[in-house]
Amino acid sequence: MDSTIEQKRQDKLAKFSFPLLSSNFASVFGEGVYRFGLNWFLVSTYGNAKLLGWLTGFGFIVYLLNDMYVGAVLDRFSRKWVLVFSDLFGAIGMLILSLMLNPAHPQTWLLFAITFVMYVDISYAYPAARSILPDVIKKSALARFNAYVSAAFSAGQALGPLIGGILLRLDWIDLRSFMFMYGMLLLVTAGINFAIRTYPEQIEQSSESFISSMKNGFKYVWQMPKLFESMLITLWSNFCFEAFIISMPFLVQRTYQGTANEYSLALTAAAISGILAGFILARYTQYNNLKTLYVDFFVLGVALIVATFINNLWALVFVIILNGFVRSSFVIKVNTVRQEESSSAYLGRVFGISFFATDLFAPIVSVTFGYSVSYLGVWSMLVIGVMLIVGMLCIKFLMQKRIQN
Repeated sequence: MDSTIEQKRQDKLAKFSFPLLSSNFASVFGEGVYRFGLNWFLVSTYGNAKLLGWLTGFGFIVYLLNDMYVGAVLDRFSRKWVLVFSDLFGAIGMLILSLMLNPAHPQTWLLFAITFVMYVDISYAYPAARSILPDVIKKSALARFNAYVSAAFSAGQALGPLIGGILLRLDWIDLRSFMFMYGMLLLVTAGINFAIRTYPEQIEQSSESFISSMKNGFKYVWQMPKLFESMLITLWSNFCFEAFIISMPFLVQRTYQGTANEYSLALTAAAISGILAGFILARYTQYNNLKTLYVDFFVLGVALIVATFINNLWALVFVIILNGFVRSSFVIKVNTVRQEESSSAYLGRVFGISFFATDLFAPIVSVTFGYSVSYLGVWSMLVIGVMLIVGMLCIKFLMQKRIQN
């Protein structure tokens, strides 16, 4: 009987969803425009990445506080409505706070308030957007649609910095303008989310508390080897990704005297490479696995080390582009593994835990590299490259030992 009900549900699901694809594009595009403006204005105003590091670190603490229970929320309530209301919260908060900002001398407390609103929105919207896929897309089409979603995500990342770079050429543009545009785009995204058609699996609601639900989610991930491995990979790769992201604006602007236009084009090229990764993995879905993901990270680690000794802007640009390809590949592969390996009853908690793993060390690395890149300069790439390779080798060794035991 259960299999018959599930088959009927699968028949209602789509192989493709334009609203869901558009939602992923719109959200990251708005975030990309805003982040580009924020990063550039803060580094140019203060001459270093210290405040940027503190804001990013604070944002990831907000992530962590929400990641602890967002999975339980997604498994108890409609994932579609969580997605809609999170973006509405972000839109309203961003628009109100933009009216209070002094563009000439941005208030530090207000920058932290803006960061709080943005990261609360993202901490719910991103896991909801990932966990809602099996409620919209047929199981047989998940791997391919994940790749399309990543391509849309990367397209938003490509156009965000590109539009941000163009906007910075305008005399009247300031940080408030970037905030207002982001708020309006979040409002549009909430409307797109409302149009998504979902057919969630009917699951008997549990009477367990939020704390018990969270504990059971962690136990479930621990008991599933591929899920647990994906969490370890997520934890360490994001540590290295964030270290590089924090270092990028300083390396371009201060170490190599690059311009805003060069920084924008580098980020756009990185996002385009992410789109390419999406289309490649949509065509060759057999490579959407953890085994090939290790190869991706080893290649990126070697590239970071080599770029350190070449020591010029174009070597850095190449690594930024490769980083975009690898990061997109990482998102596609781990999301496919989680959606295929997880029971629907635990899917929200699995993605909540995945974002917890993503954010766990981010506050530390954001503040650490926000300060240290000023002293390390180009050598920060060597540090990140070595950390990435050694970390992945350790994870691979640990998982092999666990399987043997």
